[in-house]
Amino acid sequence: MSQLRALRLGKDNPTKLKRAKNIFKKLLPPLIVVGILISFAIFLISRSDTSSYVTQILSGTSLKSTDGRVNVLLLGIAGGTHAGSNLTDTIMVASYNLKTDQVYLFSIPRDLWLPEQQSKANAVYQIGLSQNNGLGLAKTIFGNVLGVPIHYAARVDFRGFVAAIDAIGGIEVLVENPFDDYLYPIQGKENDLCGNEEKEMDFNEEEAKKLNIELGKRKVLILTDGQIATDSAEENKGMKYFSCRYDHIRFDKGKMDMSGAVALAFVRSRHGTNGEGSDFARSKRQQKVIEAVKSKLLSVETLANPQKVTELIQALGKSIATDISIKDALEFYKMSKNLDKTYSFVLDDSLLYHPPASNYGGAYVLVSQDDDFSIVAEYVRKILTGELSEYDATASARPR
Repeated sequence: MSQLRALRLGKDNPTKLKRAKNIFKKLLPPLIVVGILISFAIFLISRSDTSSYVTQILSGTSLKSTDGRVNVLLLGIAGGTHAGSNLTDTIMVASYNLKTDQVYLFSIPRDLWLPEQQSKANAVYQIGLSQNNGLGLAKTIFGNVLGVPIHYAARVDFRGFVAAIDAIGGIEVLVENPFDDYLYPIQGKENDLCGNEEKEMDFNEEEAKKLNIELGKRKVLILTDGQIATDSAEENKGMKYFSCRYDHIRFDKGKMDMSGAVALAFVRSRHGTNGEGSDFARSKRQQKVIEAVKSKLLSVETLANPQKVTELIQALGKSIATDISIKDALEFYKMSKNLDKTYSFVLDDSLLYHPPASNYGGAYVLVSQDDDFSIVAEYVRKILTGELSEYDATASARPR
């Protein structure tokens, strides 16, 4: 994949700095969320009653919090108009400790199976949208999974993710595990038939039996050689028939300067070699990018540059949805000045397992070891209360 060089912007003068301060006063809530709560885990998302949320004046903030913590749900979607554009590729919860100024970031696998919803975790936001409650439903469901109340939420699409990283001049990420992905989806080609043709046909009993399909009218895929591909719905065959929808990407080991497009490929890849094709591996890559964005976004180089700030606002303006008010966003901004450490955790195979796909209609899912996520909630509780140290909680915990 070609690498774009970050644009180096010139030094600022006092007049521009003054203008920058004025711009900051008008910052969109999403921008500050991105900047504060480990920034942009945007990408890059309890059954508890909202009346139980305690609004406290703690550490000089009026943000909603519970037990001295502000919990924010961060979601990343593809966006666009294709099918599945509102499925969340990224689901994270950032928990900010108002006393210690430390953030605990929990990644929830997109393939996590939710028994009550009878769906994967990545469909929750989309289901909520159909009820005019996308962020609200997601906050409730994922709060139940982790056993914590979710006070705020933000959602960003791929377009905003790419534009925002480019606006701050790119990021530097350490690639620890090199990999190839030969099936990386090309945006805009999700529905490309790759020279094949979809056609509705009426099959009689003899034809249906020969093709092992139900008789009657149905839409089928006609290949370029005229053959009917009745198995095109199968993932491995679909990838073969629709190869034009995919690209080959590669990441070598070592530090890498990433543009927005490259960073998106790094966090979005789902079919990587060398063990990088799992939900767990992808969650760890996402957390790496979040940390890199946070560092770059909160640097003097970015905050003191009005041009970058303006470009960032414009990049995120149409790509983010959030329930954070401007007043609360300014509180997040104040908190960011005291931000100490970030600890990242992935709900991995020590808590979840992969059952036979045949039990779930052929879909790949991850299932909790219990039906109500009590084990997951207890794990999260021990981490947040300090009963389980950052290093003992999981091998994937990485103090920043």
